[in-house]
Amino acid sequence: MLKYVLAVSLAAAAVQAQDCTQLRHLTGSCNLGQTLADLNTMTACKNYICSSLLGTYAIAHGSDLTKKLAGNGYGCNIEPWDGTNVGDVICMPSSGPSPPGPTPPPGPKDESSSDSGISGGAIFLIVFFVGFAVYFAAGMAYMHKAKGATGVEMVPHLEFWKDLPNLMKDGAFFIKNKVTGGGYSSV
Repeated sequence: MLKYVLAVSLAAAAVQAQDCTQLRHLTGSCNLGQTLADLNTMTACKNYICSSLLGTYAIAHGSDLTKKLAGNGYGCNIEPWDGTNVGDVICMPSSGPSPPGPTPPPGPKDESSSDSGISGGAIFLIVFFVGFAVYFAAGMAYMHKAKGATGVEMVPHLEFWKDLPNLMKDGAFFIKNKVTGGGYSSV
């Protein structure tokens, strides 16, 4: 019995001395040279994990897939896993290269975490400007080959592009008159 108490005390002291700054929050599985953090480490480093690694509403697993650590938005608690999808893990350095641990199913992304992917607005702008360039290039090629146009006459729908500034001016005056209540004056 005394050996068991001593072993548990030594294990608790080792966890207390754990360098929490070596823990990492990752999506999916741990990198080579890392392993999933055990429950004792996650318990000892819970406040560090919640304040420095997890987003406010992030939820992550360690090696004990029956438990999850919920971020500060949920009270920074280690709770029983309730079946929700959790794709984030807490990893710690391993003693040697080992294959990644079990990967929980992917869950919803935490909006407060930074994402290095391309945004929807950027995709829209890329598609818009590429489409605009293709429109002009294909239109100019068509005007040159089919109509024999040269120079500025090669611009597709040239009359529209010449009238565009006046159309924009008319639209601005229309909106201004609607907002200010102005309009045509009676004769």
